[in-house]
Amino acid sequence: MLAPPGRAATPRKYWSGVGEFRKINTPRNLYEGVITEIKRAILAGRYPGGTPLPSETELARQFGVSRPVIREALRSLQSSGFVEIRRGTKGGAFIRHQIQPPLLDDFPTLILYRHLQVDHLAQARLFLEPEVSRLAALHASPKDLQGMKDLVALYGNIRNPDDKDKLYTLFHRLVGRSCGNPLYALLIESIMDFTEGFIKTIKPVSKLIHDDHDHDEIIDAIERRDPEKAAEVATRHASHILEEMRKLELTYLALLENENPERPKIR
Repeated sequence: MLAPPGRAATPRKYWSGVGEFRKINTPRNLYEGVITEIKRAILAGRYPGGTPLPSETELARQFGVSRPVIREALRSLQSSGFVEIRRGTKGGAFIRHQIQPPLLDDFPTLILYRHLQVDHLAQARLFLEPEVSRLAALHASPKDLQGMKDLVALYGNIRNPDDKDKLYTLFHRLVGRSCGNPLYALLIESIMDFTEGFIKTIKPVSKLIHDDHDHDEIIDAIERRDPEKAAEVATRHASHILEEMRKLELTYLALLENENPERPKIR
């Protein structure tokens, strides 16, 4: 929370002027109190997406609790999709660009028993992506556009197919973030998470199912402020990708059929 009236908060260089959190006074469930206060700060916009929270030591000082309490709270915030924990010398707890609930992580089982199908993903992508691309052509800033161009320029330098797939989905995340509608941006983030999960499960590691040129055309349409062209290319692109994914899904299920005779048969 912000400092009470009459007492100025001391800004730290990595806080961008954000006030300190208040101490947790309830002796029970200390870490839940920490979680509540950090969530409020994030939702209130005090920590924009991509910015770091103060260190564990600093948070412990501000809240008046131990570092293990802070660590437990941060783990919970990561599980609930509010923060991303990064390791290393430049690591820490960073606010996610789009706050998300935890996603289902057992894709092989869910696909095996047909609780998740590529057609489910196809319906979502074909409904949303053309409109998001259309809006991006109307609202993307020069910085947004440059970010897309810089990402596409990396494609030729990446040899690992799995790494390339992540770059491909990141492109669509960038388009979503530039569309001017935060709800659409959030939906695109979730759809790309599911796309990555599907591809990782059903795709042979050496198989590429992507046409890089479609991204170039989407960027060109956005740069020319041509919303209809952007939507047209996005529709064609999503249709192609999903058709290839359907083929891989059928192959994946056929290979598993003999190993799992109780599995619902392919129709």
